[in-house]
Amino acid sequence: MFRTLIIILMVSISLPISAEQSTTPEDRHESPPTSVEAAGKNADFATMLNRIHPGNRIGYRFFEHFPIVFGPVPGDSVSAGLDPAQVDKLEKQFQARAGVYVYRREIREEKWLPQNWTFYVVPVQEGFDLLWVIETFDQGLNTYYGVQQCFRMGGLTNAEWRREIAETPAFSEYDLWAEQEKKGDKFTSLSYVRRKDKWESLPAIRQHVVCRTPLGLEMDLARSGGNLETITGIEPYGPSVFQPDIDCGLATRSTLDDTWVCGIYWERTAHITNHHPADCLHPFVNIGPIPAHSKRAIRGKIYWMKATRDDLFTRWSEEFGAR
Repeated sequence: MFRTLIIILMVSISLPISAEQSTTPEDRHESPPTSVEAAGKNADFATMLNRIHPGNRIGYRFFEHFPIVFGPVPGDSVSAGLDPAQVDKLEKQFQARAGVYVYRREIREEKWLPQNWTFYVVPVQEGFDLLWVIETFDQGLNTYYGVQQCFRMGGLTNAEWRREIAETPAFSEYDLWAEQEKKGDKFTSLSYVRRKDKWESLPAIRQHVVCRTPLGLEMDLARSGGNLETITGIEPYGPSVFQPDIDCGLATRSTLDDTWVCGIYWERTAHITNHHPADCLHPFVNIGPIPAHSKRAIRGKIYWMKATRDDLFTRWSEEFGAR
């Protein structure tokens, strides 16, 4: 028996150490701190969580209001700049990813052309990877078909029904302003966009404000016949406070001390808006043009991480900046 034990020990010593055993905890893949789930009874909303930033729940609304429609409908994928094989490849990649949350919706409401949407939301270390697949039927989508997405960061002062979807005091401007109003202090903005290659804050006002990306400027010039002053608001809100144009569709809220950021980006963003009148940011994404019986896939990202705004921009540049 003693001889048998010696043989077992010798064999065990000679066995190679597994990859799991040979790596440090820092080297091993760790599950992301973020997660996503349906927001109560309203299927058009999701709630997002981050276990390393407790006490905050971000809301996301996938469908709301009306599209901004202008221009002709393309006759084929080539003229629309679409590669069906690439769309299928992207969708299959996201379908196979761990922890993916899938939201599907048939769009049949008045003022909308018939289409189906599928959103894929994948929790990752620094937030959520996003993919939005739009499928058309007998009618295609116009050159410009701007669709609003709602990124909700309301806090403790928000309406009760909105707090069921999002309660994010770390990024809530309305919570901050309520405290500042009590003290008689000037309001401070937590919302930032990229303008002339640097971060600039959106005005700290409750009115609905709008910024155009280069795509948004192109879109508004086309639909206004070159007379931008005729566009006084982004539907359905009526008069809006237009701000100078911005570099891209990246927008974020950050904490007062700039140690946490919560940003959003969609490819093909035309406008960024703030306060509708809820405490939220909104990308307007141009999902057109798409010919009939075709698909378009649009990538996006939600960043929610302990980082500065400059850190966020560096991370975004690595993923999307060269596009």
